[in-house]
Parts: sequence; structure tokens; C-alpha cells
Amino acid sequence: MTAAGFGPQVRRSRIGQLRREVPNFLKKNKGLLVNPEFWSLLGRLSSTRVRGADIPKDIPILFVATHHKVMTTYFTAVLRLLGYGLNLPYQKVHIEHPDPQSRLVMSMHGKLDLPRLAPYRGVHVMRDPRDMIVSGYHYHKWTHEAWVHRPDENGCTYQVKLNAASTYDGLFMEIDHFIFFYRDTLLNWDTGDPDIFEVSFEDLMGESRVGTYRDIFSHLGFDGHDLELAADLMRLFEAKSRSGKKAGKIARKSHLRSGKSGQWRNELEPDHIAYIERELGPVLRKFGY
Repeated sequence: MTAAGFGPQVRRSRIGQLRREVPNFLKKNKGLLVNPEFWSLLGRLSSTRVRGADIPKDIPILFVATHHKVMTTYFTAVLRLLGYGLNLPYQKVHIEHPDPQSRLVMSMHGKLDLPRLAPYRGVHVMRDPRDMIVSGYHYHKWTHEAWVHRPDENGCTYQVKLNAASTYDGLFMEIDHFIFFYRDTLLNWDTGDPDIFEVSFEDLMGESRVGTYRDIFSHLGFDGHDLELAADLMRLFEAKSRSGKKAGKIARKSHLRSGKSGQWRNELEPDHIAYIERELGPVLRKFGY
């Protein structure tokens, strides 16, 4: 059986892709576009870039590793702009290895070959897998991401199958997808690596999050003006500021569906919870869930 997202690639026209992406971008960032602080920060980034010094040749690769439905769009936006302002070559990777010249890397799935990547300084962001599963279930039912539209050997895509299934069965599909794609990655992740700062989704949504922003970029080696710039980007791109939506409010057909933790308690049934415990129990306990 073809695993979800591993069927033949979907061919899409550039115009069709823009028709899907531009409205989604505007919806996702409508709060920023009307915020004067955003435009002021863009000016700060540009002036910092103009004044920027040469990049030291011995700088390690700096990365943030997240997972699907764990603030991927948030960190992608922050790191892309920060890389622009600080003249750090930025790259977003999925499962591929970063280019040798990249110095600021966003790893969308945390699938990094760390021995090959060294030397590095990194940040790993983790969320309760049960919330990741529930969030992924709702998102995958409507998303335009190409992988959910890849057909299996019977010509049926993951999204079609997910929408045809009951909520009960669909959540089991999403659990199986998570197991296939993330279980080994998370079981093998070294939480004791001194060069990687472990951060939880809950920390980044809590009252002390501004301090966590500074901890993240201090660990990556930023200080002074650069540290302030990074922290300001993190604050500005928070879900509420970016989308204009209050945290915890459910939004249909939005990547930023809800920032509330513990949603799984309202959506997973006892059978789902038992299956997750059997298959992902060690992962839950490893990361304190």
C-alpha cells in the first residue's frame, strides 16, 4: 500500500498555485498587513541588512527543528525575515539535507542528519503528539499542500480518503500517518544534546513566552541588537497579531486553527487514546506528555 504523500507527484501550474496561495497568505497575515509596527520592523530589517557585517566563516549552522502542526509557518516567517536582515543564508528543508552554504535553517519535520550537519546550534520545538494528530486531521481535510493530493495505487488521494471517512476512522488514519512519519524520528531524537535547546509548544503559547523567545535566540548565539530584532519578530508574528484571531478560537480552513493545548481531550475517543498509548506511549513520556 502506498503511504500517504508518497504517490506520483501532482503537476500544478504556477498560475493555479498562485491562485491558491495568495488568498491564503492574505488571510493568514491580515493582522500584520494593517499593523504599523510590522512595516516599521521591515524598515529595521532593511537598515540592518545594509549595515551588515560579513558572515564569519566559522559560524555553525543555526537551525530550528519543528514538526507538522508545531508552529512551522510561524518560525518559517520569522527565520526568513531574520536571515534577510542579518545577511544569513536562509533555507527551509523538509526531509532533504541543507545546502552547505546555508547558515540559518528551518527544518519543517525535524528530520536532520545531525552528525553530517555538525557543527551546529539548534532549537527543537515539540508539541503534545495528540494535539498534533487532531490539528493535522482537520488541516489535511482541506489543505492545498501537494502531498495530500498524491494518488495511491488505486488513484485515491489521502485527502479524498480522509474526507470520505467518519471522524472516528479519519482520526485513526491520522494517527497511523503520524506513526509512519514521526515515531522513529521522535524516538531517536537526542533530548540531551547540549547544542540543541528543547522548547515546548506550551512554553511558546504561555504567559512567559517573551522570555522564551530570548532564550531561543540567545542559545543560537544572538545578542544585542540582533537578539532584540529576533525577539521582536517572534512577538510580532504571534498567531493573534498575524491573523487577527484570538488564541484558542477555532478557525475552519486555516493553518492557524487554534493555539489552545489539550484539544485532543474533546476530540479523541477512548479507542483512539488507547491506540496512541500503545503505539506512541514512549514518545509521549519522553517529551513529558
